[in-house]
Amino acid sequence: MAEEPGRISTDGRRRRAKRGDGGRLREELLAAAEALLDDAGEDAVTIRAVAQAVGVTTPAVYLHFENRSALLHTVCLGVWDELDREMSGAGDGDGDGTADPLAALVRRGSAYIRFGLAHPLRYRLVASGPATAATRQVADACFRFLRDTVGRCVDAGVLDGDVNALTRAVCACLHGAVSLLILQPESAWPDDIARYADDVATVAARGAAALSGTARQ
Repeated sequence: MAEEPGRISTDGRRRRAKRGDGGRLREELLAAAEALLDDAGEDAVTIRAVAQAVGVTTPAVYLHFENRSALLHTVCLGVWDELDREMSGAGDGDGDGTADPLAALVRRGSAYIRFGLAHPLRYRLVASGPATAATRQVADACFRFLRDTVGRCVDAGVLDGDVNALTRAVCACLHGAVSLLILQPESAWPDDIARYADDVATVAARGAAALSGTARQ
């Protein structure tokens, strides 16, 4: 069987990859890292282990990923696409998205918490780990979704204040709610995760209203 480009040959020398093979190798590296992460946990995902799993040298991995954190975070990005979909749908839960923007903020906040608790390892790696391009991408996307809804609340007069400042406060509540639990064994988690997510998201939204001085009596 002919050796594939980018692999270590039988004589120990790595063949030069053909044009177009770099993208394929990158996907294989990600698949290997994901398998290691799911089978043996975070500590098993090393540059050397991924290189060995795919059959390339470690410098070949560094051609695609700056370091181990970048590799891990890129593996996690796929599942974060799910959060984009969930938060997008949650914002439209009241029909045209304009009837009750504060309720939409609660729904999006609840979706964020449920997602984090459904994917605790990937959430912790990306949201609480060292900053990489992946962490910035995730943070920007989440902030954008929530800022959009907070902005609608301000436009509707149910919140008053700087949109970015209010959004940061809401994000802190949501991230804290996830981080509080993923640092504990699941046996210590609330029995009703959906209720927990809704309760915290409601507190975050109403807290933003109180902070802005427009809380309803």
